[in-house]
Amino acid sequence: MELAPAALDPADQLRRDWELLLLDLAHLRAWERLLFVQCGDGWIVEEAWRRVLKGFACGLDTSPGHVASASELRGVPGKLEFGSWGGTRLPCPSQSFDRVFSTFALERCAAPADLLREMQRVLVPGGDLYLLEERGEGGELAAALQDAGFRDSCEVVRRLAATGGGVILRARCAAPLASPRTGEAVAVPPAA
Repeated sequence: MELAPAALDPADQLRRDWELLLLDLAHLRAWERLLFVQCGDGWIVEEAWRRVLKGFACGLDTSPGHVASASELRGVPGKLEFGSWGGTRLPCPSQSFDRVFSTFALERCAAPADLLREMQRVLVPGGDLYLLEERGEGGELAAALQDAGFRDSCEVVRRLAATGGGVILRARCAAPLASPRTGEAVAVPPAA
């Protein structure tokens, strides 16, 4: 009996290609704490965790099925974890991640500006946000990022194609403010 080759959905393969590019552009480092918003089956989270060596990676998705599958196939308690979120508030403590990766989350979100503020809230001061979106005007996204408290946003890659374009943006969370008396960094309160 001859087995038929598994059929790959071209859309899934295109997503994987974009996710690999995103991780390559991020230049991940050891010991980092990473958060992935709308992580799908968790593949990108596991790949990033393998790259950070001794770091921590968390993937969130609005689909309970994706979360259950990712947890069962990829989860490593305390190192590589997955959880559900309702699409608005991230279930994470403030200033708890070095980098946040949003994979196609803004396009499905009812209030993208609120979600960007949530991503800013969970980043440490000076942390990076990477947005991967299928569509989106770089100027509109850059303005939304600035409104949410990010600085130094830039479009890293844009590809327009009939078979599936995309855009990757990077933005930095505001660094801690310096105390006028001591010159030392002071904590920035999390966004309300």
